[in-house]
Amino acid sequence: MKPLLLALGVLIAFSAQAQQFTFKDWALACDNTRHCEAVGYQAEDAAQPVTLWLGRDAGGNAAVVARIDAQFDQDDTGPYTIRAGKTVVSGIAQGELTAAQVALLLPALKDAEVALVSDPRHRWELSLAGLKAALLKIDDLQGRVGTVTALSRPGARPASAVPAALPAPLLRAVSVPAPRASDAKLLPAILNALRDADCEADAPPADSGRNSEIARLSASEMLVFQECMRGAYQSVYAIWRVSDKPPYKAVRIMLPNAEGKLDDMLTEPYFDKGVLGSFAKGRGLADCGTSDQWLWTADGFKLKESSIGPMCRGMPGGGFMLRLWTTR
Repeated sequence: MKPLLLALGVLIAFSAQAQQFTFKDWALACDNTRHCEAVGYQAEDAAQPVTLWLGRDAGGNAAVVARIDAQFDQDDTGPYTIRAGKTVVSGIAQGELTAAQVALLLPALKDAEVALVSDPRHRWELSLAGLKAALLKIDDLQGRVGTVTALSRPGARPASAVPAALPAPLLRAVSVPAPRASDAKLLPAILNALRDADCEADAPPADSGRNSEIARLSASEMLVFQECMRGAYQSVYAIWRVSDKPPYKAVRIMLPNAEGKLDDMLTEPYFDKGVLGSFAKGRGLADCGTSDQWLWTADGFKLKESSIGPMCRGMPGGGFMLRLWTTR
């Protein structure tokens, strides 16, 4: 019985669920396959943004990969040099570090408080506050602690003791028919038939140009977005599957997210070739936020991809987004 209980405990400990954490100036996320990523930035009071991304697949043979990016007003930047203590790595073209550069730099980063990043014209300071905690958390979530592969707390256990990657879900798309010339004419009647107190409570008034969209989902159904809440720089929409014939029977769509919960509204949604997507900005600069996509399948919308730009530190588009969910 003990081996069975032990196996069950390992299965629970490494379940296929996205997790994310923040440690000072570093954040990390592990997705549904046990792939983990960490990203660090400049300190909050620093003027010019810089970011370092570290990624590692699950499994004993997975290597650490790294990328760096930095912004300076409207200037082009790079190639980069990184100095951590007495260790210097230079000639980082296109922000991509080689395996040899990663092997040289990573131990030095763990022993420093800041890393000095430069190119021929600019200088930045990358904060390393929180890096050690982030690396330890990745080791923990990937089952590396006490093995020769650990980044933070290595031990004598072999690489074969590290759990393998979990398989990404396989999704099969259902073809979406081409729109009909008459589809747009259905929208006023469908909106008149929709009644949803949750959406109406905080909706912008009709005279402010409340937004809505319609798209063909199948031979008999439409996909309808309706604006339910308007903020300073983005809006939130409810989404329905609606019959294309009276009385326009509508079903509110509930969408699975990377944490295993259901979302009933999306920020700035779009629908293109069977993919429903959303990008929610953390603030007006769009230097942080979340990005999600769902694929239209025979079983409805299934989560296809999810990522997060965890910290608002001035990087366009959130900088290196951390992966929360992936599929095949």
